Amino acid sequence: MKIFNSLQFKISMVIVVPFIIMLIISNLFNIFSVNNVTKKLSYKVLEESAKGEAAKVESLVQEAFDSLNTFEYTINNLYQSGERNREVYKNTTKNFFETLPEGTGALFLIFKPNVMGNDVDYINDPNYSEAGGMFSDYVYRNNGTSADRGMTSEELKSDYYSVPVTTGNINITSIYDFEVGGKMVKMNTWSIPLKNKGEIIGVAGVDIFIESLAPIMDNINPFENTLTSLFDHNGTLLYNKENESYIGKNVYEAYPYYRDNNVLESIKAGQTVIFEDFSTSLNTKSAYIFVPIKLETGQNWGMKILVPNYVILEDSNNIRNIMIIILAVILVIVFIITPLIIKKKVVFIIKLLAQDLTKLSKGDISWDTPPGFTELKDEWGDIARAIKSILDNLNNVMNTVKESSEQVESAANEVLSGNNDLSNRTEMQASSLEETASTMNEMASNVKFAVSDIYDSTNMVVEAKDYVGKAGRIIEESVNKMDAVYEASSKIMDITKMIESIAFQTNILALNASVEAARAGEQGRGFAVVASEVRNLAQNTQESVKNITSLIVDSNDKINLAAASVNESKDIFNDIADRMDKVSDLMQKVNIAAKEQENGIGQINIAINEMDSSVQQNAALVEEASSSSQLLLNEAKNLNKLIDFFKLR
Repeated sequence: MKIFNSLQFKISMVIVVPFIIMLIISNLFNIFSVNNVTKKLSYKVLEESAKGEAAKVESLVQEAFDSLNTFEYTINNLYQSGERNREVYKNTTKNFFETLPEGTGALFLIFKPNVMGNDVDYINDPNYSEAGGMFSDYVYRNNGTSADRGMTSEELKSDYYSVPVTTGNINITSIYDFEVGGKMVKMNTWSIPLKNKGEIIGVAGVDIFIESLAPIMDNINPFENTLTSLFDHNGTLLYNKENESYIGKNVYEAYPYYRDNNVLESIKAGQTVIFEDFSTSLNTKSAYIFVPIKLETGQNWGMKILVPNYVILEDSNNIRNIMIIILAVILVIVFIITPLIIKKKVVFIIKLLAQDLTKLSKGDISWDTPPGFTELKDEWGDIARAIKSILDNLNNVMNTVKESSEQVESAANEVLSGNNDLSNRTEMQASSLEETASTMNEMASNVKFAVSDIYDSTNMVVEAKDYVGKAGRIIEESVNKMDAVYEASSKIMDITKMIESIAFQTNILALNASVEAARAGEQGRGFAVVASEVRNLAQNTQESVKNITSLIVDSNDKINLAAASVNESKDIFNDIADRMDKVSDLMQKVNIAAKEQENGIGQINIAINEMDSSVQQNAALVEEASSSSQLLLNEAKNLNKLIDFFKLR
């Protein structure tokens, strides 16, 4: 099942399936069109073949009429020459009959009453007695020879005599049964009027054996398995290869479904009829074509040619089969070639792209696009160039971010170390101030309770002077440290601003990377997650830096206040130092100045307490700065860890 889930199979199906559907539809349309065209062409060929065969039959029928016309012409010449000898006419009829084909069963000649002028002389003649002496001669075949006789009164009442005499038109009778040589045969009679100077003087005619049409019709075989039929102007079947028992029946009686196609009416109108139907004789769907055969009488016989569809459509079926074979070959070629082309031109490249994007999802951006792909002029070239640009930009950005984060980490380490040192010194300063405060309290107590003891006071003054000098130095040192803290805080602010700028640029680059990853679709999802994490870290770093900056600004404000207080204390201590220098000179006035000294010591006490409070505040600020520095250091380390996820060039 793996092959069905492969990209090669899916892309091949996307291309091959619509192509196959269009190819099949096109071929079906072509096959249908070719079938229609070849069917029409085959039907046209069938129609022309049928018309050609009908023309042959018509020619043979016309030969029979020509023979009859020749006989009529010969008789008219005899009559017009004044010949009235009946034996001459009988011999002429017999001799002419012997020239006719075997299919002609009889030749007869009849003159109307008294046309010969001697009918009364033959009233008792056995050959003419039944006709009242009028001339009639019927020459027929009898066991391979010809014989003749006169015609009966009943025969003279038949259509083949009465119709030409009364209408002056050629007449062809319907089929009838007649005994010849002791057996019944089917025949019809063709007769034409004899005219002299426009007046009808008699009738000449022939009897045609219907079975004589069989050899002619049997030779009509334009296609394999062709069945033919022949019927006269009344629709009576003269020949029927399908079923000979239908001969003599009307076509509508034998084949009722012919009526649905108006076969007989169309033939009488001289029109060709073509239709398709299932043939029980051929046991298959077949083409029926009926063509008229024009007779000299102005009437039309009809000839049917029945051909199986599989015969007339054989070429069409062969073309269809060839087209199906070609289609199958094309389908096989498409199924084989298309996946190979897709594999070489698409899947192979996508596989390389997937491998490279997998590296990218794992943070490896040290690779480069495969050689030659960036020179391609198609979409693959565009993708390769875009990926190369992404890799170059990512490497540049990540290298820059890495360098910046390392600098931030180093600076944070320095700030943290400085803050820790400042914290320790601030604690020492606070301890010293506590000692100074305690000493000053003790000194105040001694001044208050030992004014009388000058020596002790002098010693205390000396001691106080020492402590004041020491406190002055501590205060001066505190001022210097505060200045250093302020300068370090300013540097921290510069560093945090640089970190904030880097975090902002990192955020923008991460956003751009997310957009490019989204454009890459499914393959860029892993990189999109990494880019999103980098962006979140950059935003957190930026927020933390803003908080640190705010804290440092607040710390600087407080340090400035503490510095002012310490400077003030320094001035006070300097003043105390000056005063203590004069104490030795003013010991004599100690009693007078004791009160003032007590007040001065009280002020010093207040100043030291205030200094102690400021130092405690400084210690708290230094602690906060240390905590912020530690947070900044941790964030910088986390950023470095995230950056270390990427394998750079």
